[in-house]
Amino acid sequence: MKRFNIKNKNILIAGGSGQIGKSIIDFFLKLNARIINLDIQDIKQQKINSNRNYLFYKIDFSKKEDIDLIFNNFIKKKRIDTLINLFHFKGNFRKLEPNNSFFESFDKYDFSNWNNTINVNLNGLFLICQKTLKIMMGQKKGNIINVSSTYGVVSPKKHIYGKSGINNPIAYSTTKAGIINFTRYLATHYAEYNIRANVISPGGVKNKMQSKEFVKNYKINTPLKRLANPWEYNEAFLYLASDASSYMTGSNLIIDGGWTAW
Repeated sequence: MKRFNIKNKNILIAGGSGQIGKSIIDFFLKLNARIINLDIQDIKQQKINSNRNYLFYKIDFSKKEDIDLIFNNFIKKKRIDTLINLFHFKGNFRKLEPNNSFFESFDKYDFSNWNNTINVNLNGLFLICQKTLKIMMGQKKGNIINVSSTYGVVSPKKHIYGKSGINNPIAYSTTKAGIINFTRYLATHYAEYNIRANVISPGGVKNKMQSKEFVKNYKINTPLKRLANPWEYNEAFLYLASDASSYMTGSNLIIDGGWTAW
């Protein structure tokens, strides 16, 4: 079990204030890791905010100048053991918003939504990874965990969304698929620096904004017959963030209740 130990490891989490991120940060802090959270807004939980091993820096992942500022002033001289990239664009930065134009069908899709999604999900990822990778190359060791989705692996099932006002749009699926091969590139080109890179592809997570129709349809199409709880990804991130996964790189760990098995 010593290989799962992350005590005193410096873990940079980009986009840690969402559902999955909050759960991971709370879990990792209990294991005595040191967390730096980069996000557009902080986590509003006293037990996290008051923890001496937790730091937060506000950032807009769509702005190169924000990323440059944070790294040049706060991150550049720190040791980064693991980078976890959780951030993504979904129309509204902090909540699921039904009927947002982000969810429009492809034939009606606004080019600005396409650009915004590419700018955050891929351009932001490019910049964050490039900045962190240079630090890790200097350390001669590092670990990158990117987050895709089941919809980076298979096409979204259009019929499950019904009249919920949400779906999985073309921009999201395209960028999530790109993240997987982006990660493989890092894994194969930087292994000589003892840097590993892997992907976690989560399935759907419970959200209070989801309609009853969507939840019902999602359950029907999932072998385990339910959506995930945010905490059910904690141990997978621990595995990849720790030395327990020391021989794993370039892989995509799919955790979706069996969604992609059908």
